[in-house]
Amino acid sequence: MQKIIFYTTFGCHLCETVEQMFSQFFHEKNNQINFEIEIFDIIDDEKIMFKYKQKIPVIKNNFDGNILIWPFDYQEFKNWLPH
Repeated sequence: MQKIIFYTTFGCHLCETVEQMFSQFFHEKNNQINFEIEIFDIIDDEKIMFKYKQKIPVIKNNFDGNILIWPFDYQEFKNWLPH
């Protein structure tokens, strides 16, 4: 199963928007998805924080390394996720 890493941090209102996108996607798929999500707070890793601090929310497919960096809309989000 593929892993999607969701890079976020406390108080990020854009990250809350992406959380809502995940919720909507799961609802549309009746929670039948073929990937797992790891939520990663960028504050926990100095290298990651330096890399993404101005770019979050960021989601990364840990299988192929593809990333999706804000800004993106729900359609782009859905199309990016593994099917």
